[in-house]
Amino acid sequence: MANRTNNDYAMKHIYIFNNATRAAEYGIGTYINQMLCCLKEVPQLRITLVNLNTEKTEQTVEEAESVRIIQIPIIKYSGTEHNYYRYYRNLLYVLIPYIRIEEENIFHLNYLHNRPIASLLKREYPSCRILLTIHYMNWCFTLKGNASLFKQILSKTKDTRNEQEEEIYQDFQNDRKLFKEVDRIICLSQYTCQLLHNMYSVSDDKTALIYNGLVDEALFLSSNEKEQKKQALLFDKEDKIILFVGRLDEIKGLDILIKAFRNILHKEPKARLLVVGDGDFKVYLKEATDVAVRITYTGKVSKEQLYEYYQIATVGVMPSFHEQCSYVGIEMMMHGIPLIGTDSTGLSEMVEEECRLHIDENNKSLIIPEELSDLLSIILSNSPNNDLRTKYRKRYENNYSLSAMKTKFLHLLDT
Repeated sequence: MANRTNNDYAMKHIYIFNNATRAAEYGIGTYINQMLCCLKEVPQLRITLVNLNTEKTEQTVEEAESVRIIQIPIIKYSGTEHNYYRYYRNLLYVLIPYIRIEEENIFHLNYLHNRPIASLLKREYPSCRILLTIHYMNWCFTLKGNASLFKQILSKTKDTRNEQEEEIYQDFQNDRKLFKEVDRIICLSQYTCQLLHNMYSVSDDKTALIYNGLVDEALFLSSNEKEQKKQALLFDKEDKIILFVGRLDEIKGLDILIKAFRNILHKEPKARLLVVGDGDFKVYLKEATDVAVRITYTGKVSKEQLYEYYQIATVGVMPSFHEQCSYVGIEMMMHGIPLIGTDSTGLSEMVEEECRLHIDENNKSLIIPEELSDLLSIILSNSPNNDLRTKYRKRYENNYSLSAMKTKFLHLLDT
């Protein structure tokens, strides 16, 4: 199809669905904010943000920076399937007065549990297009991204599945129904594209690979400025900062990082581990008793504070068992930080080959701390690793910048 001009977007109207949940506060909320940031710059492309399950006492409509925002209050029905459908049916009735049939309407879903609205919208507006971005799959959290185990569960008969496995199986069936009902599925990693094709029988022409993108807000410091920043943040200017950012959760692999950190202190006595994120600290404090003096826990911090930590980091580590397209990883790349990450799920695509941490093929719950220690030693001993920093910065610019995301998304709207 030939490229269109901005005028060709005159009749397009995209409705982006968000949810007032914890997920919206983190990854999905960031995704939607970045999406709005790049789409509102497209002339004559109309945008409506639909916020579901808000704490508003009544439905409200407002305009903010060329975006119409419809706030839908939470309705606390009892949790039956009928009432679940009823919520989305009532949502449709609320939206109908705001949807113009003469426009080219595009509905963009971001949550797998929003499945009923897809069929209801298609029934009411047969010519509409429905997009779905896959940010997560519940089984990936439960099984730590172990696709082999997931496949085994799906192959079991109903009478041989336990309660957890049955829940995973039912989620799989519901997700398959949603994938059939939408027109295009946006995947945040090549891994997800392949997973949908192999496990969910989704055709390749129904998926689109669009990595998460972030607006470039990196500020680079000189060596002297970096030393001063370290001292201002109560580190020694010679300290080599190993940075972990994320939930203090088993799936993020912080316990493995602590074991690896203990190993490298003999070689790198100026190494410091900086842990940014909230969660249950007790497990990790116990694990790190003997090296606690070299570890700093900050809890959850502001974006401004986090970006200061990025400015002084020597190396970033993401020993996660599962990631789709991590914003933490993108932020580290944006700041040119050498990033060590596992070869799991979507994270493998973000990490340079020489920085990939292997997850055992026979035991998907096993990451060897000694392997991580070796990678850390190589990077720390070669600090500041300007070649590696340049590689990651280029990776951000080419694949994970907001402009790269915008280009691919507009192409999707145009096809």
